[in-house]
Amino acid sequence: MTMEQRVTRAELARLAGVSRPAVTSWIKTGRDFPRSGSDGRFLLTEVTNWLASRRVHGSIRGAGDRAEGSYADRIWRSLAAAAPTMPGSRPAPTLAEVLSMRLPGDGATGDIDNLVFMLTAVFLRTRVPHAWAGLRDLYPPDVGAVGARWLVDRVATAAERTARRHGMHPAVFAALRRLMPEHVSRVREFLVQCSALGAEHVQLIINAYEAALPAGAFLTPQTVASLLAEMIIDETARSVYDPFLRGGELLTAAVDAAASSEDLCLRGVGSDTTALSLAGVNLLIRGEKAVLLPADQAHRVQVTHVLANPPFGVDSWIDERPVPGGALFPAPPPRSAFRWLLHCLDQLSGEGRAAIVMPPAAAFSVNTIERKIRRELIDRAMLEAVIALPSGLYAGADVATSVWILRRERSGDWPVLFVDAASLGRQRDGRTVLDETARKRVVQAYRSFLSGSAVEQWNDGERNMSAVVDRSSVISDRCSFNPAEYVINRSKPPSDSDDLRAVLHQSYDRVLRSYGDANRSAADVARPLTAQTVPLKDVCEVKAGFRYSRLPSDQRSRTEGIPIVMPHHLRNGRIEATDLRLAPKEKADRLSSYELKAGDVLCVRTGALTPPAVVDTRQRGWLMSTNLLRLRVHDTGLLDPYYLCAYLRSIAAREEMKTFAGATATAYVTAADVGALMIPLPSLDRQHEVTAALHVLDQEVVVARDLVSVATAARDATEHRLFGGAR
Repeated sequence: MTMEQRVTRAELARLAGVSRPAVTSWIKTGRDFPRSGSDGRFLLTEVTNWLASRRVHGSIRGAGDRAEGSYADRIWRSLAAAAPTMPGSRPAPTLAEVLSMRLPGDGATGDIDNLVFMLTAVFLRTRVPHAWAGLRDLYPPDVGAVGARWLVDRVATAAERTARRHGMHPAVFAALRRLMPEHVSRVREFLVQCSALGAEHVQLIINAYEAALPAGAFLTPQTVASLLAEMIIDETARSVYDPFLRGGELLTAAVDAAASSEDLCLRGVGSDTTALSLAGVNLLIRGEKAVLLPADQAHRVQVTHVLANPPFGVDSWIDERPVPGGALFPAPPPRSAFRWLLHCLDQLSGEGRAAIVMPPAAAFSVNTIERKIRRELIDRAMLEAVIALPSGLYAGADVATSVWILRRERSGDWPVLFVDAASLGRQRDGRTVLDETARKRVVQAYRSFLSGSAVEQWNDGERNMSAVVDRSSVISDRCSFNPAEYVINRSKPPSDSDDLRAVLHQSYDRVLRSYGDANRSAADVARPLTAQTVPLKDVCEVKAGFRYSRLPSDQRSRTEGIPIVMPHHLRNGRIEATDLRLAPKEKADRLSSYELKAGDVLCVRTGALTPPAVVDTRQRGWLMSTNLLRLRVHDTGLLDPYYLCAYLRSIAAREEMKTFAGATATAYVTAADVGALMIPLPSLDRQHEVTAALHVLDQEVVVARDLVSVATAARDATEHRLFGGAR
C-alpha cells in the first residue's frame, strides 16, 4: 500500500487502530474530511494529513502511542511495520534456501501451495515485471494475519489477471488462497526470496511440485519428456499436440528439442482446469504461446507430431468420445490405453510421428481387440519403434512404462525397432532416473534406425539393448510388442574372448573401487559406539497402526482417498507406492492420529520382520496400516531418523525384536516392546558419519551382486561359443 493508494473504511480503521464506527463518525462529523471517490475509497495521503491534528486521547492511548501522538502517527507505524524488506539488507539467499521456504497452509496441500507461490512469483517477474514491483511496494491494512492474507490475495489476483490477458486459465493460482500466513513480514520475506528465482529455475520448481503430488497423481518426469521429444522432434516439426496435459512438460520438452520454436504451433487438452492453468503458466514463463483447451472443447486437429503420456486404467474424457479409425481398427474397451493410441494416430498429418507412453501390458495383452489393433499396426506399417523404460521413473510409483512411436499408414515392408532400456535406470535422490548418457544411447539407437530406413538398409541393433525386427517376425498368435523378447532372441555372444573379458574387467574395476570406498568407510566407523544408551521411548513416540475394525478392507478404495501404507510396501529401506489401497477422505479424517510425516520410521510388527523404512515428503499425510509401527523422533537435533532406521536394521535390534516376537503365539512385537529397545545415542555428527558409512557398504553389496550376474553371463556366453545351441 503506497501513500497514493485508496483505502476502504475497514482498511482505514485497521491502519488507525480504531473501530469502523469511529471512521464513520469522522466522515460524518469531521470538518473537511476528505471526500471518497466513486468507488467509496479514500486517498490515503489526504486522510493521513487530516488525521495529523487529531490526537489520541489518554483513555484509548495504546502502548505505542506518544503523549502527543496522533492517529496519523498510528497509520505511519502500521505502514512502517508492513514495509517491504530493502534490497541489500541481507545476503542473497541460495536456491536451496528459497525452495525450502514455507508459508503456513493446509496440511494436505501446503507443499504444493508454496511451490505454486514460487511459480507465481517467476510468472509475474517474467511476464509483468512492473506489476511484480508494485506488489512488493504494497502496504497491507495491518501487519498480522489479515494483512498477510490480503497481500497473498493481491499476488493471486495479479497472476490471475495476467493469465487471462494471455488467454490462459487462472485456476492454479487459487492454491495461494489456501496459504494462511500469520504476519506480513513472513510474506514479505517470501516475496523477497522469490526474487532470486527466474525462468531457469522453473524446472526445479516443477520437479518439486511433482514430488509433492498425492498418490496416483504425477507429471511426466523430465527425463521421460526429454526422451520422447529428442527422439521424434526434428526439422519437420511444425505443430505439436499433447492430448492429456499435466504440467505442460511434454510441450516444453518439444520446444527444447526443436531447432527453432518461433513457428512451432503448440496445442494441448487438459482434463481439469488446474492442469490447463499449470501448463499455460509453464509455457508463458518460457515465452511460448499455446492453444490449450479443456476436454469438453477438444476437437480433431492435424499436427505433425504428438507427444502423449495419458492415464491408464482410469476413466477419462477419451472414453466419452467416439473411437476414431473405425474403418481400420476395432473399438478398444473403456479405460484402455489403446483408445488414447487411436486418438493420437487420428491427429497426425502426412509424415507425422507420435510418441506415446504406454503400459507394458499393452505390448502383449491377450484381449482379443487389443491384439487385433497390434496386428493392424504391424500390417499397415504404422508401428515404428517400441522402447521399454526402467521402472520407478515416476515419483511415488514403482511402475514400468514403454514408449511406442507411430506413423500414419505406409506401404512397403518396414521393420520395427525394439529397444530394451529397462536396465538403464540410475538411482538419484531416492528415485530412478534415465540419465543423459542412457538417454543418448536410446536416442542414438532410434536415430541410427531412421538413417537405415532412409536407404532401406538396417543394422541388427545394439547388442543386448536393441533389435531391428522384420514385420513377419512380429506377427504371431500373440503379436507381442515386448522388446525383451526380441532383444534377447537377437542378442549375439561376443565374437571373441577379448571382448568378453573386457566387459568383465570393467565390472571388476567397479568392484575394486567400491571395495576401496567400503574399506575406508568401515575404518571410519570401526570403533564401537560407546555413547550412552537410552530407551527408544525416551527419544521417539512409538505408535501402532489403527485397528482393522476401524477401516475393514471392504471400506477401502483403489481410486480415491488417502493412501494406506502396508508391510509389503516396505522394501529396501523405502516405501514403494505400488498397489495402494486408499482410505475415503471422511474416514481418513477420523484416523488423523495415524498420519505419516517426513522423517517417520516405519517397521513391521507382525509376521516376517522386514527391514524398516524412512518416510519421505511424498508420503506425508498417508496412513499407516494395522501391522506397522511408527517411530517419530521427538528432537531431530538429538536423533537422526536415518540413524534410527540403521539401528533398527542392525543384527542387535533384529535379534531383540525376534525375541519379543517369539514370545507370542502369533509372532508380533508391540509398541511397548520396541519402546524398550536400548539405542546408543552418540553425537549427531557421529550419527551422520555412521549412516553415510553404512550407505557405502550397502553400495558394495549391490556392486558385488552385479559382478556375480556379469560373471555368470560371461561364463554362459563362453559355453555357448564352445558348444553352440540355442540361447
